Formats: sequence, C-alpha cells, structure tokens
Amino acid sequence: MGSTTYYETKLTARELTATVRPAREVDKWASASIEERMQRDLNRKRIMDEIVPYLASHPDRLFGSVIVLVPEGGLEFEPLTDVVGKVPGAYRSAVEAMGFLTAEHGETVALDGQHRLVALREVITSGSSLGEFQSVVGDDEISVIVVEFESNEKTRRIFNKVNRNAKPTGRSDNILLSEDDGNAIVARMLVDQGAPLAAVEVDGRLQELVNWKSNTLSRRMRELTTISAVYDTVREILRYYRFKGFDEKTAQVRPPQKDLDKAYEVVSEWWEMMLTTVDAFKDAVANPDEVTEVRFAEDPPYHPNTLLLRPVGQIAMVMGVVEAMTNSIPQGKTHAEAKLTLDEALRRVNLVDWSAASGSYWRDVIMLAGGRMLARKEAYTLAASLLAHLIGNEYLDDEQREALWRRWNDRRGKDVKTSPEEITDPELKPEPLPDPVK
Repeated sequence: MGSTTYYETKLTARELTATVRPAREVDKWASASIEERMQRDLNRKRIMDEIVPYLASHPDRLFGSVIVLVPEGGLEFEPLTDVVGKVPGAYRSAVEAMGFLTAEHGETVALDGQHRLVALREVITSGSSLGEFQSVVGDDEISVIVVEFESNEKTRRIFNKVNRNAKPTGRSDNILLSEDDGNAIVARMLVDQGAPLAAVEVDGRLQELVNWKSNTLSRRMRELTTISAVYDTVREILRYYRFKGFDEKTAQVRPPQKDLDKAYEVVSEWWEMMLTTVDAFKDAVANPDEVTEVRFAEDPPYHPNTLLLRPVGQIAMVMGVVEAMTNSIPQGKTHAEAKLTLDEALRRVNLVDWSAASGSYWRDVIMLAGGRMLARKEAYTLAASLLAHLIGNEYLDDEQREALWRRWNDRRGKDVKTSPEEITDPELKPEPLPDPVK
C-alpha cells in the first residue's frame, strides 16, 4: 500500500505475546516527544476493566489485525510457487501472493494493537481466575500484519497515523450495535414496534419519537428524544430497581434473557407513564410540528416546557424523579415501600418551571444564560438534586437542604462562604432555594 510492503499472516495468541512487544516497551525507533510518549503509554485500567474480561469471558471474541514491525532485513518471503513448482496459469497470480514468511530473530514491536497485545498477555499468563474461556485464549488465532523497518521517520509516521486515525464508533452506534450491554439492549427494545417509543402515526405520517443517528437534536428535528438519552434513562431506572450486570463496563457478557425481559417490563412501564403523564411529552407526541418551537423557545418569549424537550433535561428529570423516590424510601425498606409513587412524582414534574429563561433556577445548573446546555456529570447530579427538592422536599432533612442550597448557589457564582450580611455585592449574595411545587 503506497510505498509500504506488508504481509498478512496469523499467529496464536500465545505465539504473538511471546514474540511481540508493545511499542511503549521499546524506544529505539521513537522520539521522546510528548505526543509520542502519550501514544505509547498504555491505559492499564482500560486493559483490565474492558479488554481482559472480554477475552476471558466472551465466546464470540474477535480482534482486528495487530500491526507488527520487524527489524530491517529480518523478513524472508518464499512464494508458494517456489515450493510446489508449476501452477496452472489461472491460479498463478493468486498463488504467488501466498507463501511462507520467515522473521529472523530481533526485537518485534506492535505498531497498532498494544492494548490488545497486553490484554492477551495478561489473560494467558495470569494466575488469577479471569473468566471461563481464559484457558483457551492462548490458542486463539490472531490476524497479524507484518511490516519491515525502513527508517525511524517512516515508522513514527505509520504509528502515529494508525493510532490517530483509528476512529472509535460513536455513542449512538455503540447503543444500537451492542449485544452485551444490557442497558443498550433494553433501550433498543423500547423503540421496537409496539414498544412505548416506537414510531407513531400522526396525521397520516409516520413520526419517529427517537433520533437514533445523533446524540443531539437540531432545530429541524421533530423527534422527542435521542437513543443516547433513552439509554441514560434506562440506566438510571434499572439502578433504582437494583438490576445487576447490565453495564457492559462491569459485565462484558449479555445478561440472561429473563433478566432483560424483566428489565424491559420495568422501564417500559416508566416510559409509558411518562409519555401519558408528562404534559411536555404528551404534546410532543401529538403535535410533532410544534416540537422545535417549544424546544428552542427563547427569552423572551419562552416556554415552560423547553428543557423537557432537550435530552439533557430529560435525563435530569428521570434522575431527579429517581432521587426523589429514593429519598422517600423509609430506612431499611425497599423501593416497593417508597412513599413517593411514580405517578405522583410525574404529576409534580408538570408543576415545575422547565423554561430556558435567563432567570430560570436551572441557569448554571444544566444550562448557561445563553441557552447552551451543560451535559456534564456534575450538572446532571445537581439538577437531579434540585428536582428532588422541587417535587419531594418533604423527604429531605435540614442537612440535605443546606447542602443543596450551598451546591446550587456555588454553581451559580454566589458566595456561600461569607456571612450574608458581610456581602456587599448583590450579585454575590446567595439566593434561597426555589419553592417546592405542590
């Protein structure tokens, strides 16, 4: 390819890990620039938390090719035609591309596939029990692309490009394609025909409720939400009901079908109730042409449901409802004995002001004064706690209210460390929490 001669072959995982070293362990060909040092550095946590469990526990494991660099002059290729003699003309060109590759001894380096290589080595050599397939991983046959060293410059260029240009799949693609992430599977089930978030017919046209191509919703999109937001709501709901093994980061193997079916029943009940109880959702499904007007209503005028038609607001709403219901569970009891029911929590959600006005109490929590959304973990958690206060204040104690007051004011740039009477700048004076709804 281009000026590079390469060979494709295969090695068992045991042969590969015994003869090839990660680039981070070999520095002869690479400069000591910050960029290349960062590229050579291995993410040990990713190896141990994601790749090793995948190899040791998954029967359908598969890797792409590992690119291996061998020393200059260290390769000898013998075409099959040199071994078997005359070959019919129809097969000659194909057979000449097949043969036997001999690599002389010397330092062999992985240009691409370092994390996979180290994970294979960990599975094969570890004395710990890592998964039911650990003992056979060493016999797995790994596709290998072999390249001969020509110069430091060319080697660095290949290494840099294959690492920099290896674009990972997007979040939406991961949700749509994963067969092992329980949250993703349940999220997809919610969009299937007959499910709560399946496409609906409005005025003779089929309208999708979920945008599964993008993590955001532009001004021209009429969908209610995104598959990424649905995934996050599924994760929060299943956490509330203490479902285990649904996050692919902690469990690389698909949950049993009976667990998936049970999880779907729980989550679909939530979404059915949200679609029929939350006014913003009901209106969006019935009048998709008006969705964009509400979603991007500016200040002024603004709409009281704007944030509920944005994925960030939807995720924060579900997290807040979960937090409020959790707060209402008597000590030592389970979710089945929560005092705040889902239908009552959603009734109260309708009474909350979800506008994106510059003076909204959501400002600097999940949105900036200019209307840009804050899709960060700390933004979600604060918004959830604020909503739990708004719809379930009676289940908070004074210590929780004080902590929320400080977090909310601090995020909004208020001075919560100085005594209020000593603050002379009105912009720095803390504000009381917004009144709970009733």
